[in-house]
Amino acid sequence: MNAKRTRMLLGDATAFSVRIRHVCLVTACFTTFPWLAGCGGGSNSSTTTTTTPSTNQYVTAYKSASWGSTVTVTYPSSCEMTITTTGKPNYTPNAYYLAPASGSATVVAYTSQTKTAMALISYADDIAPALKGSTATINICPAKASSTTAAGLGAIGYLISGTAMFNPYEADATTAAVADNASYTFTDSNGVSQTAYFLDQCNTHSNGSTWHAHGNPGCVTSQVDTATGPSHIIGVALDGFPIYGGRDINGNTIQVSQLDACNGITSATPEFPSGTYHYVLPIGVTTKNASINCFTGTVTQETMAAARKLACNMKAMFAMAHGAKGRKDDMAGGWMKMSDGSVMPAGSM
Repeated sequence: MNAKRTRMLLGDATAFSVRIRHVCLVTACFTTFPWLAGCGGGSNSSTTTTTTPSTNQYVTAYKSASWGSTVTVTYPSSCEMTITTTGKPNYTPNAYYLAPASGSATVVAYTSQTKTAMALISYADDIAPALKGSTATINICPAKASSTTAAGLGAIGYLISGTAMFNPYEADATTAAVADNASYTFTDSNGVSQTAYFLDQCNTHSNGSTWHAHGNPGCVTSQVDTATGPSHIIGVALDGFPIYGGRDINGNTIQVSQLDACNGITSATPEFPSGTYHYVLPIGVTTKNASINCFTGTVTQETMAAARKLACNMKAMFAMAHGAKGRKDDMAGGWMKMSDGSVMPAGSM
């Protein structure tokens, strides 16, 4: 397969690269804020060489996947799939989340591993307005390469929910995001108990502009899987290989020991009963194997560079927490009861 076929569309129909509509100064994310959680980390070098491609058996499977209402999928050619997202998940997120606290935001919790200070924010008022969509054209005639490519910053694939899949790490490139969570429980002005998380029960959150997952996203797998049945396709990686949940064709939980270094396995799935190579997001795993660590197929430097633009948006992340301090939301003018029993004006958050 000509290496150009593995690139993503960038205006010119003969030159393929990822086209991402919003930009982040990646260097600043690590140089200025190396401790910041949730941006994703890891090496981004690529030294792969394609082997003879296998027969394309993925178009039918991807066309039959249950793509959500927040994503549009088209097929420009027999080996290309263009994904256009709105940036928002196709399920209802939690009402409140935690985000890295800016200078004047009230700190309500700290993450368990990196001890990052967290502030309370609203999904509707602070997160949703900042979410931005993206477009990528992916080669879906994938072939294994002679060596793997580390899954670095930003998007490493896209999910049927219309959101991105990130690697397992925080910005320090060593801490698994799903192991460095934080939560905060309070009672809102309507007397309803609310719990805000940094990463929610679906292993998803926002980094200021991109809604994404760092591990098995239960809110996505539940759209296509039963509790004990086999996993179905929930996304596609940037190298064109499919992404699945954590159960095999018989509904058994797949163990990390069954996977290769990139969280991949060759086995039967509902879409490929004769077996094919695919990535697995294991259930309940909180280590570096919670998400895809590397690509088995070919990913070009151009693809990786463009995908990194989704990695983090520092101004947006801090603006969410800072803006929550004085905003007037559904609790404005009221009082919130904190988890320690104290109360404070709603506007102070």
